[in-house]
Amino acid sequence: MKPETDLRSSEPPPPAAILEVRLDDEVTIPVRRYGNPDGPRLLVSHGNGLAVDLYFPFWSLLLDDFDVVVSDLRNHGANPLGAIARHTIPTLCRDLEAVGRAVDRAFGMRPRAGVFHSVSCLAALLSPALEASYSALVLFEPPLSPGAGAARASRLACRQAAARTRIRACRFRSPEEFIDLMAAQPAMAHLGAGALRLMARTTLRKAARGGWELRCPPDYEARILASLPDFAPLVAPDALPLPVRVVGADPSLPHYFVPPCDLTGVASVDFRVVTGTTHLAQLEQPEECARLTVEFLDRSGFSSR
Repeated sequence: MKPETDLRSSEPPPPAAILEVRLDDEVTIPVRRYGNPDGPRLLVSHGNGLAVDLYFPFWSLLLDDFDVVVSDLRNHGANPLGAIARHTIPTLCRDLEAVGRAVDRAFGMRPRAGVFHSVSCLAALLSPALEASYSALVLFEPPLSPGAGAARASRLACRQAAARTRIRACRFRSPEEFIDLMAAQPAMAHLGAGALRLMARTTLRKAARGGWELRCPPDYEARILASLPDFAPLVAPDALPLPVRVVGADPSLPHYFVPPCDLTGVASVDFRVVTGTTHLAQLEQPEECARLTVEFLDRSGFSSR
């Protein structure tokens, strides 16, 4: 890994390769390759409403040692805006499978690990070809709620979060207006000014009628939030067929998205908590999150394959 440094306002360098991956008859997305082409392969994606380049301070720390392939979820980041009717968790699952197949065809078959956050974790875990697709997973704050009580709390929290999201501002006069608004949000209290600038650059685009707009509109983000409690129970975290590390938020801090993931006591999952972080741990403490990622991949034997 690279030495610790503040990369929160940095942009990714030009990728070694860009694949145009057709997801369905309406959507084609760019998938980018970085890092060490001879290293173990990682597929990296992001959380609901965000963009993979927002996580560059985290995944940049993996480039010396790993073949890193990054992609935005449909209707996020660098991708075109498609039909909201197709903006569902099952579609995101199929999309992630399509990205994996395209990467294998273009760059050659080899074992790969997935490094995902929030809803992209769920998209990976719901793959019917999970064991064949990945040799290991590092999952940051997957929306898993074992137990009936936790599931009820999650359903209520997701419903409330979706309602808040639907009425959130979508258009802004400038990136600075967006940054000022985000800086006032309690959910962003652990992010520095550089991270907020990076969020503006990666989640906004110029609007056709002037000003700036969110790349993933609030209605799209809310649609995913509202459906999380329907799909998360389909995952059995105590019966996963491959090495998995789950990294959770600090449960002592207030949460503003979904309830913090807690898989304490699930023997088949290596569960860790990063003290002092929220749902956005990879943005708040990228160096520690990268260290936990590399440590687990090394210990699981994936890095030596």
